[in-house]
Amino acid sequence: MAHLTDRDILFGCISGDRQAQEAFVRQFSDLVYRTLQYVFKTRNIPYSQLDLEDLHNTVFLKLLDKSCKKLRQYKGKNGCSLSSWIRLIAVRTAFDYFRKSRTDALARGENVHSLGTMFALADETPHPWALMEKEEQSRLIHEGIQALLPRDRLFLKLHCMEGLSIKEVASILNISEANAHSVKHRAVERLKTKIAQNSQQATQ
Repeated sequence: MAHLTDRDILFGCISGDRQAQEAFVRQFSDLVYRTLQYVFKTRNIPYSQLDLEDLHNTVFLKLLDKSCKKLRQYKGKNGCSLSSWIRLIAVRTAFDYFRKSRTDALARGENVHSLGTMFALADETPHPWALMEKEEQSRLIHEGIQALLPRDRLFLKLHCMEGLSIKEVASILNISEANAHSVKHRAVERLKTKIAQNSQQATQ
């Protein structure tokens, strides 16, 4: 199986080939471990080898469970490699773990309202935005984020809500810093537009 390409292994996994699934785990195991370690370290969260092993196993269970449902979702669009897709799944799995253990700021709802300040939403819709309760502002922000593309959503959560630098997010997403800045600009503009639309509807 060592000579097979990522695509060969992917199709083998989806077709239920046990050897392909074993090769898949061997080939991407180090990537998953490195990604999980990086996320723990950037969040300054202590971890043990057992934590890493448990999350490592959880990532691959997610990818191979239910007839490889997660792997079937991988389309390879916009230059997204299989490695990048697996890295995204690993990051999301780590954040799910943080939320459940209540050690991550996102789980406590911190920085949600500051997102509006960062994007200068008050300047765009001063009167409606100022009149809204924080709960309503939070709802609009979350609705706006959910309307974004998956990569944009993850980028904003990592950079704006988790506090990771552009360089750190670029590393996690396996893109260049220049590309990361472009992703941020597009995501911010889309989010601002969506929130402005929703806030106007909320005050009509």
